[in-house]
Amino acid sequence: MTGMYITIALRHLAKRKLFSFINIAGLAIGITFSLLIAVYIWEERQVNSNLKDLPQQYYLQSAWKADNMYMPLITPAPLAKTLKEQYPSLVANYYRTFPCSANASYKDRHFRMSLQPGDTTAISAFGLPLLQGDPAHPFRDNNSIVITEETAMKFFGRTDVLDEVLTIDTRRDGKKNYAITGVLKRETRLNTVTTINSFKTDIFLPMQNVAYFLAPDADKDWNSISMASYITLQPGVRPEQLAGPVKNLVTMHCNQQLKDNMSIQMVPMDTFYLDTNNGLVRKMSYILMVIAFFVLLMAVINYVNISIGTSVYRLKEIGLRKVFGGKRQQLIAQFLAESFVLTAIAAFLSIAFFEMLRPLFGQVLNKTLPHVWSFSGIMVLFYVLLVAIVGLIAGVYPAFVLTASHLLKVLKGKISVGKGELLFRKGSLVIQFSLAVLVFVCTLYISRQIDYFFKKELGYNKEQVVVISSVPRQWDTAGLKRIQLVRDEMMRNTGVKSATISYEVPDGMNGGSAPIIPPGGTSDAPVNVETLVTDGNYATTFGLKMLAGTFFTDQDNPEDVVLNEAAVKVLHLKTGVGEQLVAAGPQGGTFRVKGIVKDFHFTTMQQKIAPMIFFSQNTGAYYRFLSIKLQTADVRKSIAGIESVWKARFPDSPFDYFFMDDKFQAMYSNETRLKQAANVATALNFIIILLGAAGVVAFSLTRRTKEVGVRKVLGADTRNIIYLFLKEYTSVILIANIIAWPVAYIVADRWLDDYAYHTSMSVVPFIIAGIITFSLTYILIALQCFRTASANPTGLLRSE
Repeated sequence: MTGMYITIALRHLAKRKLFSFINIAGLAIGITFSLLIAVYIWEERQVNSNLKDLPQQYYLQSAWKADNMYMPLITPAPLAKTLKEQYPSLVANYYRTFPCSANASYKDRHFRMSLQPGDTTAISAFGLPLLQGDPAHPFRDNNSIVITEETAMKFFGRTDVLDEVLTIDTRRDGKKNYAITGVLKRETRLNTVTTINSFKTDIFLPMQNVAYFLAPDADKDWNSISMASYITLQPGVRPEQLAGPVKNLVTMHCNQQLKDNMSIQMVPMDTFYLDTNNGLVRKMSYILMVIAFFVLLMAVINYVNISIGTSVYRLKEIGLRKVFGGKRQQLIAQFLAESFVLTAIAAFLSIAFFEMLRPLFGQVLNKTLPHVWSFSGIMVLFYVLLVAIVGLIAGVYPAFVLTASHLLKVLKGKISVGKGELLFRKGSLVIQFSLAVLVFVCTLYISRQIDYFFKKELGYNKEQVVVISSVPRQWDTAGLKRIQLVRDEMMRNTGVKSATISYEVPDGMNGGSAPIIPPGGTSDAPVNVETLVTDGNYATTFGLKMLAGTFFTDQDNPEDVVLNEAAVKVLHLKTGVGEQLVAAGPQGGTFRVKGIVKDFHFTTMQQKIAPMIFFSQNTGAYYRFLSIKLQTADVRKSIAGIESVWKARFPDSPFDYFFMDDKFQAMYSNETRLKQAANVATALNFIIILLGAAGVVAFSLTRRTKEVGVRKVLGADTRNIIYLFLKEYTSVILIANIIAWPVAYIVADRWLDDYAYHTSMSVVPFIIAGIITFSLTYILIALQCFRTASANPTGLLRSE
């Protein structure tokens, strides 16, 4: 019986080729897009899934009452270790690290590497697989390191590199040699241990080496908020059981400011990647999931509308089968079989489309999507269920509607179309167009916001600014003097306008904050202000605008500082320039305000411009970047000149650089990916809608051929006939816009609320969406109707 159903289904699909093509194309597009989104979401949710004892792994994160204090990803350095030592019945293992970077060398090969000086428990706590080395004892001593497989290939061109020596340029003790005692296998899946804050680690070092990059005994200082910390709970222990111990340790060991403002949160490692950065990945997943549902829903609606619309061709078949004893259940099974066959064909095509689009879509979402043949069992089950559910939903309504018709009307070739059925068809078309307009309007707002990012006045000039990121970090007077000489030499090059040495550039990665006591304030109520450590050329190089006073120079008093407008406001300064400030922390002491710069966007526009204070490098030789402002039409030639100076002065350091405008674009990579995905979804929505409209109009033209002929005999011209069909869709599209606009306004407005600086709500995107929707639909209908409307009425009226 099943074989007969499938055979009949294939015959009908072959008989109505146009409608079969429209249905198959629509469902294939919907299933392909849904599969791409589903695989992306699955891969995002599988981050950290390869870690050992994942349900027991937690990340220690800080939350702050006061603004601009510390990053949430770091906590007091000794906390995780002390929890393990004092509460062994609750904590099974721990890992702490201070992620940083340094230049590493092997013979004539020099690269900037991402480092993790941290506890030697990294391999055992998370079960990181080793390609070379002893998993039980991956580090032989304090001068041994574990590197990744990619790092081994980069330096040596092979992976059997045990006991080879790499030279690492430390910040506080010059060059140090390290023997390789382990090589990590290439990762098959991302995790947030070897990749922290989007930076993938290349080299792991024992904790004792943190003194070379942070400060002596920094791992023992409770007031050093500097470590990324992980703990593994004992089996059966709940995170709530550690709330008391954590609070007690903070109360016992931290200073008063940390006690008053800091709270420690335990974030499960299985959701940490989704929830970090204000849940950015989770929000992105939800948005894409909704978009995929909309696309698939419209494809299903197309199928239902066309199936019911073309049912007139099946009425006599249904009637005869009923006369010869066919049961309604058998007829329903027949129509469901046709739906499943058609959906199966679409599903087969969607697999081919998936493989074709997988690299492109992965590039859009910045994610490597797996091949179909490498799907996990869960993904295969999901795909099978998706296809089955789509086939069932698409076929169930037409099956029950068509088989419910009265026998005599069926045999006469007539079908009962009640108000309910007519309302369903109109309503489904309204839903389709509403969803398309909704997605289109939201896409336009995403585009407007991204345009706003790149057109808004930033407060600094990012054009033709080259930033060298591989600066050797010798944080002492000699190291600072050396890099200053290189800076001055580069400024003498043709095409170089200015150059500056700094710890920060406007890339959203601030170096920290300092508690500032404003004039008349007390030490128990400081104001946290973000710090920037720079030389005297920073304002000139980045084009900062001075509102009062001047920027300090390298020869000025180290006590001279510069504030931005936000800092002046939050510190309640009267005149600003010339006033005294008291700072605690690493830059502690009394300082004098020398100048005030206009506010500029240091981070993304999701955040308000924070109060900032510029400290001179004369207060502390901290630096990471050498930024160079070019003024030339031949950028490539200027870069070559800069590189020659660099290699002459730092022959054992790599020449790694980026342009500030590229870095600025990277800050909004998530929004750009969302825009690209929304553009794809919008295009697919309109393709599906237009395919459906083409099918419905083609059926209507066939069904109303004689009506058109009669109208032409009575004097109607081609324009009147086309207008007749356009009028039917006008009300549908108008109602769809009326429904979609308020919803789109609410969705877009809430999305924009996530940004401190955003484009204004405007009627323009709604008008554009409405005009394009009307135009595309009208053009399609007019083109389809033209042939029939311009035909000879005698041919239209001929019955046989």
